[in-house]
Amino acid sequence: MKKITGLLIGIAILLLNIAIAENKMDTKKIINMDPAQLDKAEMFAVEDYPFMKLVEGEDPKAGAVTNFVSADGKLDIGFSRYSKITLQLSDWPVDEFMYFLEGQVEITDEDGSAKIYGPGDAIVMPKGFNGTWRQLSPIKKINISYPMDDTSFE
Repeated sequence: MKKITGLLIGIAILLLNIAIAENKMDTKKIINMDPAQLDKAEMFAVEDYPFMKLVEGEDPKAGAVTNFVSADGKLDIGFSRYSKITLQLSDWPVDEFMYFLEGQVEITDEDGSAKIYGPGDAIVMPKGFNGTWRQLSPIKKINISYPMDDTSFE
């Protein structure tokens, strides 16, 4: 667990240093990353997007807390949570680092290879990923993304 936490911190520091080096961020304050903030986040209905289609889920909902957004609006660090859902992912729009805090998700790539991830697991979902995201239970995760172009989740 300490190795993964160290990896997460290292990646966040690297991304912050990139943003600072590019003069894209103007902050000298420490950002508090408290996962308890997520418990207060409002849950919204999960909607279809060009890169994400709802396959199944009873009253599918998602909530998020953004703890930091860089001055250029690209570096995004926060927490998210989802009810039990299954999504078809197509041409994922950004490179996204995820660290799972609670729950389990089975991710199957377009070749049919599947793996289950849960608390303590860290992954990177690369831009352009195609596959299925099937949650075995509600999840909570830390997410970090920084697209290198004008791509975003909106």
